[in-house]
Amino acid sequence: FSNQNSTTDFKLLYNKYDSTHFFGVGIGKGATEQLAIKIGKAKALGELASTIKVTVMSRIEMISNSQESDLSYSFNETLKQQIISIGNATVRSPEYEILNLNKVKGSFEAEVLAKKNKKDHFLAAARDLELDGGDELFNMIINKGD
Repeated sequence: FSNQNSTTDFKLLYNKYDSTHFFGVGIGKGATEQLAIKIGKAKALGELASTIKVTVMSRIEMISNSQESDLSYSFNETLKQQIISIGNATVRSPEYEILNLNKVKGSFEAEVLAKKNKKDHFLAAARDLELDGGDELFNMIINKGD
């Protein structure tokens, strides 16, 4: 670690990771290096999750029933939708980098970067939602602004 206060170049981080990763930076302060890093990781993960859109999972079930006889015909259709979960994005297996670790006035301060590759995130979401063609979906999402 360094005893010097150093500043992270956020523009450089943005230029390096914006096109390929979701990311967040957190600063943790604690009595030990480990505690400062742990707090920094938690804050960075919170920042990372806030940059990813909320995920809504639902299930739609349609039941069709028909009965036919010589004299009559009846048809009944029921549509049922169940929202399974609504909430902040779940980020599985993010990567962490310790950007700075400094000793400041007897305690430690850690600046931590949490990042998740965009393609990996979208492919995992497609698998969770049981969508086919995850690669095609990812390409459509990434290229929507072009």
